Amino acid sequence: MFTRPAQLQDASQIYQLVGSLCHDGTLLPRSYNEICCNIETFTVVEADDHSFAGCAALHVYGQHLAEVRSIVVRPEIKGHGAGGLLVGAVLAQASAREIRCVCLFTRIPEFFAHYRFHIAEHAALRDKVLKDCLQCPRRNACDETAMAIGDLPAASSMEALPVWLTAPQEKLVQLHV
Repeated sequence: MFTRPAQLQDASQIYQLVGSLCHDGTLLPRSYNEICCNIETFTVVEADDHSFAGCAALHVYGQHLAEVRSIVVRPEIKGHGAGGLLVGAVLAQASAREIRCVCLFTRIPEFFAHYRFHIAEHAALRDKVLKDCLQCPRRNACDETAMAIGDLPAASSMEALPVWLTAPQEKLVQLHV
């Protein structure tokens, strides 16, 4: 398996794979148009036979923060290293751009802990929260773990964040890796 930058002709497969995990809330929905407009943010992993195996996107908020989004591999590929290749590829992109912190929100923190992501407070990732969480139907009962690698963005004014995001999280998961 290997990774490569996504090309416009990958948009359909990215859309279908991401869409397959939106119905249960595993991934945020992404429209086909949004994927096409942001295709340069995606990395694709291919099997040795050049078949599409999965994807991930790196959304850059600035030099202080980027987010791993839409990271998913085809179910039959899971457990064969495709996810790790995608994580490595997006972290390398962030490093090349000298981005100080990379974050993600996940329901599988154990996987990302293997790549040295650590649990973070949702409110510490203000740009991500303002972009996605305020519109999320689960915003008052979030079941995702915020994780980050690198230096968390400097704490600026939290007054723009809703109270439910600035209160301490009571259900932080302890990881044993």
